[in-house]
Order: sequence, then structure tokens, then C-alpha cells
Amino acid sequence: MKKLYFSAALLLCLVILAGCSNNKEIDTKNIQKDTFLIKKDSSIEAGTVESFDKGYYDVKELDKYITNKLNRYNTAAGAETVTKKSLELKNSKAVLVLTYKALADFNGFNKTDIKLLTTADAMSGDTEIPQSFTAVKKHKTVTADKALENNKYNVLIVKENLDVLLQGTIKYYSGGTLVNKHSIQTADTGSTFIVYKP
Repeated sequence: MKKLYFSAALLLCLVILAGCSNNKEIDTKNIQKDTFLIKKDSSIEAGTVESFDKGYYDVKELDKYITNKLNRYNTAAGAETVTKKSLELKNSKAVLVLTYKALADFNGFNKTDIKLLTTADAMSGDTEIPQSFTAVKKHKTVTADKALENNKYNVLIVKENLDVLLQGTIKYYSGGTLVNKHSIQTADTGSTFIVYKP
């Protein structure tokens, strides 16, 4: 009977761990650098880590500045599309997590140009894509045609240096450093291409 209980408990732990690896949200306790999470509903969570080690820095003033910036953006957008999830001080760093209704809001608020395409759009010729990708499953090089053949996959193109997390599974990538099948560190320079199953 004890073996049965132990087996059931072990199975439950494995299920919980497997669920946690799918990046349900950004955890401010573990964030080390700027982090970008794209969710299954295409909304975004993004964490920013900035040095906050001067004696004259004031977290209340920072919070006020962020709130004013959010209010200005949302007023211009005509809806509350960007919201503050949390602002914390950790090890002389300010860690801010914002949520965005869609990628367009992330790009608009941060003045970035991250692209999210279907594989068909990526293959259309309007976007310059690499000739080869690395397959996550077997760690071998494949052609772009192979990486983009499944029309149920999406393609995320990131020029910024970020930790990218996905509520999905990375199938192929070009540029950057793979952390696991749900996470990749983008390249310091140039673009990182991520083909993933939502």
C-alpha cells in the first residue's frame, strides 16, 4: 500500500513539474533579464530588469512614471491594452512585468518590431528568412522548407535580446540559444527565428 501511495505522489509531482515548464506566466522571483512570454491566446507578458542601485532612486516615483506612461498609451489606443502586473525591487534591480493584449501593443508601447507570422506568411517572400533551421527534436539542421511546411505552426521573429518563453512548443529555430522546448535566449545581434506549435 505504501508503494502505491508513493507512486501516486511521484506521478503527481511529475505532472505538476511538467505543467510548470510550459511557462504559464512570468515569475518575478526567477527573472534575470528582459523576458518575453507569448501566451496561447496571443496576449503577451513581458518583464523588464533594470539596475536600481542609486540612493536617490525612488520606487514610488518609478511607479508613478510607469502608471502615467501606461495611461497615455491606453488613452491613445482607446482601450486598456497594456497593464501593470507587478513592480518589485530585487537585489538592487527593479523588475517590472507588464501585460499586453496583443503583440501590436507590445511593439507600439516599446517601439520594437517583433513579428508573429503563420508559416505560409513566412514563406510568401515578404520576409527574409534563413535558409536553414535547427530541429529541436533531433538537433539536426533542416531546410527552411522543411521547418515551415506545417501550416499549424507559427513563426516568431525577434531582433531584441530577450529570454523568450512560449505557451507552446518550439519545433525549429535559427539564431539564439535553445534553453528547452518552451524557451530560447535570442541572439545578441541579428534576428532569432522561432518556429513553434501554439
